[in-house]
This record gives sequence, C-alpha cells and structure tokens, in this order.
Amino acid sequence: MADDYYVQNNSNSDDSEVELNLSSPELKGYLSKWTNYIHGWQPRFIVLKDGTLSYYKSEQDSDFGCRGAISLQKATIKSHEFDECRFDVAIGQNVWYLRAETPEDKSNWIEVLQSYKTDLPETVSLRRHGSTISLQSNTLSTASGSSLKRVSRGLREKLHEIETFRDILYGQIDTLQRYFDALHAKNDDQPPLDLGDGLKPIDFRGEAITFRETTAGVIITLQHCLDIISQKEESFKKKLDKEQERRRKAEELYRTAKDELSKNRNSVIPGPDLE
Repeated sequence: MADDYYVQNNSNSDDSEVELNLSSPELKGYLSKWTNYIHGWQPRFIVLKDGTLSYYKSEQDSDFGCRGAISLQKATIKSHEFDECRFDVAIGQNVWYLRAETPEDKSNWIEVLQSYKTDLPETVSLRRHGSTISLQSNTLSTASGSSLKRVSRGLREKLHEIETFRDILYGQIDTLQRYFDALHAKNDDQPPLDLGDGLKPIDFRGEAITFRETTAGVIITLQHCLDIISQKEESFKKKLDKEQERRRKAEELYRTAKDELSKNRNSVIPGPDLE
C-alpha cells in the first residue's frame, strides 16, 4: 500500500487573518485504519483540511462524502508505544487507530497534525470563522454575551454539517434503493435458488420494501431533529437579543446615575473662589 501523501502550504496573503487560514498545510494520503476484529486494518484515504481530519474508503469515494471526521482543535494525537508505524487520534471515546507505511511517514503525519494544535489556537480558529468576539471583557455581562455568541455560532455550524450529511445520505439511499429494485427485478426472472442445508435465498422484494421503509424513517427522524434544532437555535437567538437589550438598558441607567451623582457632588462642594 503506497502512502502517497502531499502537503500544500499557501501563503503570501495581505490579510493577517486570511494568512492564518491559508498557511496551515493540507495533507492527503492513504493510511491503514483499524476497523474491527473481523476486517482488521484496512486502507483508507485520509484528508486533513481546515483543521478537520476526514477519511474515505478510497480516493475515488472522496466526492461522495466522508465516512467520518474529527476536529483536531481538541483532539489528542498519540504515537503508539511499541508499534513504530502506528499513531492514534482521539476525541473523548472516539478513537481512530492509524498506521503509516513507514516510521518516517508516521512522523510526517504526526508533525502536521500537531501543527494544528500549536499554530491554530482557539482565538485564531474563532477569527477564521468570522468571529468578532472581544478577547477581553470588562464586565460579566460582556463575557456572558460573548459566550452566548460562540455557542450560537457553533450550533449553526453543526447544523450546516448535519444538513450536508443529510444531503449525502439522500444520494446514497437513492443509489442503494435503485440497486435493490434492480436485484428484485432480476430475481423475478430467475428460478428459485437451491442453497442447500435448509438455507433460503434472499427475498429481494421484501428486502427492498424493508430498506425503503427503514430509510424513510431515518430521513423523517433526521429532518425532525433538524427542525427541532432550528427552532431551539431561533429561541436561543431571541434570548441572546433580549439579554443584550437588558444589558444596554442597565448600562444606560448606570451612566445616568453616575452623571447625576457627579452633578450633585459638584454643587455641594464649593470651589476655591467661594472660600
């Protein structure tokens, strides 16, 4: 298995924030990924882009959506203690066990993956997504408002990701449904198979109907979840707007009271000309 990977490094940008976005390397190539105890290690096409590590069954499948993705910002990258070609990438309980072709390839992958954790801290990541959050807050309300903005923006990003995966799922389900229908049509023209040992041939008609109903239920449930998330996001935005308005009024009252206190103090304390 050839580990044909390459690194792209873009620079020469006038905008410092854009430069931070483009200066991070992009890495693609084949690595062995542990699947399960039945299939063991399998070659997978790995893509590192914009701080996200994704994998595909092959490079040809990369146009049809990834099979999994991990954000490197909070991921743990660990070299294996004994296997000189293996390293692990984990977030919580989600662990990818990966093996390179050679120790040198493994070192190159780890070096580039680690660069996202050292060169792209959270503040830079926020700028890359168009953040306008102040990094210094003078009041608790400001800090709270910034936190709410981060949560709201993160929710919208995850919502867009789910919608993307939903669209990919639509296409994959449609392809599989056509496949089942074709097998069913072809199976009707063939005599029943005698598999022996009491085994029964696959009922493609029943499988096609079951698959259609199951996938329809999955899509309906997914759409329902998206609708709920959208409603919650809208409710969350209204709460954020209300909190910001409440804070603005409180600040106005504070400034008014401060000005009144300053006027009263000046009228009570005489100046040097009145002594």
